[in-house]
Amino acid sequence: MENKSKFLLRLYFISTILLVFGIGIGYKLFYLQFVEGDKYRKIAEDKTLKNFVVNSVRGNIFSDDGSLLATSTTKYDIFFDSKTVANNVFESELMELSEQLSKYSDKDNQYWYEYLNNGKRENKRYLPLLKNISRDKVEKIKNFPILKYGSIKGGLIVESKIKREYPLGKVAERTIGYERVDDNGNYRGVGLEHAYGKFLRGKNGNMIKRKISNGQWKVLDNDLNKDPINGLDINTTINTYMQDIVHDYLLEQTEKFEADHSTAILMEVNTGKIKAISNFGRTENGKYYEKLNYGIGELMEPGSTFKLMTMIAALEDQVIDTLKLIDTENGVVDFYGYKVRDSRKGGYGKINAMDIFRLSSNTGMVKIISEAYNGKSEKFVNRLYNMGINNSVDMLIKGEPKPKIPHPSDSNWNGLSLPWMSYGYGILLTPLQILSFYNAVANEGEMLKPTFLESTNKFGSSNKNQEFKKSVLNPSICSKNTLETVQQMLYDVINHENGTAKNIRSKNVKIAGKTGTAQVGYGTDQVDYISTFVGYFPANNPKYSCIVVVHKPNKKIGYYGSDVAAPVFKRIAEKISSRFPEIEEYNFSEILEKIKLTETNSKVITKNNLDS
Repeated sequence: MENKSKFLLRLYFISTILLVFGIGIGYKLFYLQFVEGDKYRKIAEDKTLKNFVVNSVRGNIFSDDGSLLATSTTKYDIFFDSKTVANNVFESELMELSEQLSKYSDKDNQYWYEYLNNGKRENKRYLPLLKNISRDKVEKIKNFPILKYGSIKGGLIVESKIKREYPLGKVAERTIGYERVDDNGNYRGVGLEHAYGKFLRGKNGNMIKRKISNGQWKVLDNDLNKDPINGLDINTTINTYMQDIVHDYLLEQTEKFEADHSTAILMEVNTGKIKAISNFGRTENGKYYEKLNYGIGELMEPGSTFKLMTMIAALEDQVIDTLKLIDTENGVVDFYGYKVRDSRKGGYGKINAMDIFRLSSNTGMVKIISEAYNGKSEKFVNRLYNMGINNSVDMLIKGEPKPKIPHPSDSNWNGLSLPWMSYGYGILLTPLQILSFYNAVANEGEMLKPTFLESTNKFGSSNKNQEFKKSVLNPSICSKNTLETVQQMLYDVINHENGTAKNIRSKNVKIAGKTGTAQVGYGTDQVDYISTFVGYFPANNPKYSCIVVVHKPNKKIGYYGSDVAAPVFKRIAEKISSRFPEIEEYNFSEILEKIKLTETNSKVITKNNLDS
């Protein structure tokens, strides 16, 4: 009886423990199921469900002739998981795999043999093999020794990515540019890629996937899945034929004169479309590449190319008698202790305004402006402002600075400011801003906003989604009479026997333009030069305007704008004219007739109407 009681006592004790334990388990199950169920279901889902971003395809960039300037292609990287490969398979097929890999790289089979062996010894699970290869090569690699057994037994890992490619290579590299996303998700970049990024980017999609066996992911049918929207293609104004010409000729001259850097821009006169642009910067070893977009982003003193703006202002204010003789004295004029000099020793004697422009006389220009606007500098500067010279051309491409045109109200304005401005010093403009003004003269006074964008298309379609029209910055920079006078002046710079750019007179195309040779570092022991030529062609029916700027050429070789920059302009004009039949050949009898008209029929405008 006593034993039975002890047995029952033990039974009750064990039953009680089991009951408590069961209640505890039940409570825990209840708690996990109903209290913390959502939490653990979320943890499970996070491990088995994942939202994948589906990248949109960035739009293509085309030239005006349909050539690709930038495109997105799918490339593949190959990796090797050495741990998944059986030792006997690895040892028996390693040599064959090494030989195959050597055919797809610049490394020999001995390198690959040691590289793979070391990786296997260290159990590397993500060993890089090949990068940026095409789909066709991936298919061939899948049949390589060892790798042919796939991802589970052969260690093959294939990863795809979208890579941006530029078929023109280094040509117009800085202008085409790039765009990247920084750590904060902001878009950073330069050139067309960044300027028109809003068209090119598109919109990423997303896809919900569930993790299944072997680390694979299966797409779920989910309302949250969204297809990506590919970016738009953009058609630019760049012409690959013209771009090659500008690139080659500018590079050749930059190398010849051992310059620090250079730029050249070619624009269509009646649309403002930029057809070509090249920029070269010098490396420490003397090589050149598209370092920066100097044409759009670098301010410079325009030097004598600004004499066009000065002359237009004076003609509009009716303070110039184009036939009145101006004494350039001995080629040196003193202003407040500062000597203004002509490039020709001894000066040019007594010459008129047409001669002053054609010969690019600094002393003559300074004397005209200083006398005409004596005590009335503000009127001169305001005239420049009215023409729009003080405004940027509002390029979408990042980096265009605002022009710097001094005003008499500025705190640093002094007695030298006006004479200096008259021949392009104390003023800062970019090459594109200078070109835009000259283009306006070629375009009968209408100043246009330069543009790189022709139209946009839906990705992969030839149907235009949006076409961009020309944009006018200033409908008329000056009167028709003034325009005709300065057009003749620009023509004479090349076609008159005494013009500063007579060396680029061509039998194939009529050129009008202006030379510029601006000092850099004046007042110091290290004086350098900026050599410039800017103009348009053909002179009698302008189709294209162009500027060539070469910074700091080797002075021992040459530095005048007529010697350094102008020949590049001539070669560009001649090459393009040979391609397009509407650019006619010279008629030398017409040239001679125009030269005679310049000297006999220039409009006489009294300079006594300053206050009119």
